[in-house]
Amino acid sequence: AVVSTQSGHYGRGIQILFEHSVIMGLDIRSRQTEALRQMLNLNSAKTDNAWKILVFDEYGRDIIAPLLSVQDLRECGVTLNLLIRDNRDPIPDVPAVYFVMPTRENVERIGSDCKDGLYERFFINFITAVSRQLLEDLAQLTIESDTVHRIGKIFDQHLSFCTLEQTLFTVPSYDAAACSYHALNRCDAKDADIELCINAITECIFSVFVTLRQLPVIRCPKGNAAEIVAEKLEKKMRDARRDPKSELFKDQSVASFQRPLLVILDRNVDICSTMHHTWTYQALIHDLFNLHLNRCQIQVDGKTKNYDLGNDDKFWMKNKGRPFPEVAEAVHQELEACRAAEQEIKRLKDVMGDESDAVTANDKLASTVSSLPELMEKKKRVDMHINIATALSESIKSRSLDKFYEVEEKVMTKAALEESVLDVLRNPDIGSPADKLRLFVIYYLSASELPDTELQVYIDTLQEFGCDTSCIQYLSKLKQFSSAQSLVQNNLNYNQSSYSSMSNMFKYVKQSSKFMMEGVKNLVVGNRKLPITRIVDCLSELKQSSDTDDYLTLDPKIFRKDNSFVPSSRTAFNEVYVFMVGGGSYVEYQNLMQYAEQHQDKKIYYGSSEVMDSSNFLQQLNKLGSQ
Repeated sequence: AVVSTQSGHYGRGIQILFEHSVIMGLDIRSRQTEALRQMLNLNSAKTDNAWKILVFDEYGRDIIAPLLSVQDLRECGVTLNLLIRDNRDPIPDVPAVYFVMPTRENVERIGSDCKDGLYERFFINFITAVSRQLLEDLAQLTIESDTVHRIGKIFDQHLSFCTLEQTLFTVPSYDAAACSYHALNRCDAKDADIELCINAITECIFSVFVTLRQLPVIRCPKGNAAEIVAEKLEKKMRDARRDPKSELFKDQSVASFQRPLLVILDRNVDICSTMHHTWTYQALIHDLFNLHLNRCQIQVDGKTKNYDLGNDDKFWMKNKGRPFPEVAEAVHQELEACRAAEQEIKRLKDVMGDESDAVTANDKLASTVSSLPELMEKKKRVDMHINIATALSESIKSRSLDKFYEVEEKVMTKAALEESVLDVLRNPDIGSPADKLRLFVIYYLSASELPDTELQVYIDTLQEFGCDTSCIQYLSKLKQFSSAQSLVQNNLNYNQSSYSSMSNMFKYVKQSSKFMMEGVKNLVVGNRKLPITRIVDCLSELKQSSDTDDYLTLDPKIFRKDNSFVPSSRTAFNEVYVFMVGGGSYVEYQNLMQYAEQHQDKKIYYGSSEVMDSSNFLQQLNKLGSQ
């Protein structure tokens, strides 16, 4: 749904016309992509590939980046894309599409661009709903500069979310620091800062469901940031639905009995998972190479390489959630297939001189040559994954990350340890200071009690290796005063039986992939449910559980007084959206996707205020502990 302002109505004030278009798609990614393409089509049903300029702010840039490549923008007629805050040369014969947040600074810059006549016409698309006051300010600016005729249309797009995959979304990353775990939990946070953070998260989730044209049933725990977000979101959805001028939820694509479930959780429900050294391909890349907006950066032969890992990469889509040793073997198999294809081309060229095989060889060669572009693209992708896998392997071996993964799994599942945690921390030959601190955080949160004298021994050991242990002070307070019982219970309730699969965890790696996996354990990833997955299982299947029995139920379709009871659903939910306030992780995301694969009738989407790597989260915890 969009808000359209026709330039012809400025003389008698701004008349807002509500329009909507049903965007067809199967998932969040495809629907948001189609919404962006329609925006670049000047919000017209007719295809318009005429040349145009795209102007965005940092929020708009981060929303578009994972969805539309430069080539995709070209196909939509975009010849140039620029940041609104940059100095831009005038191109007076070309229309411009603006995609920005509705801020006073952006409105003033648009007014200035109109005054300077930078473009022929201005099609302005605000990422979230623009206020009446800002619309009037823009009208006043254009009237004063006599440029009202340059304004084509103004739209509210409600696209304030960043879609990384078909089932993964976040708050636009430019908002990450403002919506971080630290921002929500710092003791000196001002009410205005907290309100800004809550509003950004609420707007993100609201935009997702506006794009999907669905009204969810909302579940959340009591007494934390998740409850604040849930109640604010419920009110925003109910107000939009009851507003006679709004059509945001008037054209719902599913019947009421097929409504989705939205589970909003607070990061404190499970801190261990964010600290855990991972063993799957995508999560490892994020942990070691800071995967951001589906792009990672690694060193290859002393040079920095930037790699895009998107939906068009078949190998990536197939293998991103698999254990790293299996991916290393798969990369080698892909490389051997490319080499075999190259050898076949050489063989066909050699036999072309033989008259008896010439016809057959020519036919095969012609067929092979026609597939050369695809083969070259595949070889390029394989080389990229070989470079990434080699860099991962080097990091794993240099820091003994397979050792940390193994010990942490045993700690969280209460399995017997071959070597005490303290001995692992004291070993100078394995791990970085951050690796050691992550292991201890998991051990500390998983331990029901740890005497002060014993705790001090661990702290002294960590500090000997240069660790900043400020986070321990914060986590200690969290265990004592901030829903301690719930926090410890969730961090203890890992599926203990899952580690039985580790009895065969040491396998010999196939000879063909030893070039990158020699010296690295081929660990078998356990099939256990993380706390977030257990919560989703209980809520979506309507199971009784002490973890979720006191969760609130909110329904934007039901008008209720404050704290009044909302009846629970009697049928299981097949479509579930999970949002983690305070930051999520690829470990949780992949665990949920694994659960969804085991339940073919379920579709699960995962969102968070940001996707954190463990180093970033440790820094936030240390900041909180030092306050």
